[in-house]
Amino acid sequence: MSVLVHLCRGCGHQQAWHEPGNGGYTPCRCCRTGSADPHPTPTLLPTVTSPGGIREQLWEPGTQRNVGTMHASRTCGCAACHEVAARITRREHPFAAPRLEGLSGR
Repeated sequence: MSVLVHLCRGCGHQQAWHEPGNGGYTPCRCCRTGSADPHPTPTLLPTVTSPGGIREQLWEPGTQRNVGTMHASRTCGCAACHEVAARITRREHPFAAPRLEGLSGR
């Protein structure tokens, strides 16, 4: 599923790559230091189905991913991620957006 992440301003990799236990997966010196400088605006990492190439839906901010595996993690639940997720959801599912009733908006 697609996910929102914060990229490090120092190296451009995901903030999660700087967390303990992930340093062995990358040769990046910045990631291996364990301290990211995350950009405040989240970036969408889209995923697609295989076969078919259909874009998958977005993980909700602040939810657990890959439960029960050694790669379990939690998506970022910051206000910026919630705001971007709400915009993406309204764009992909326009009927989920609030509807105005009548000409006066009531």
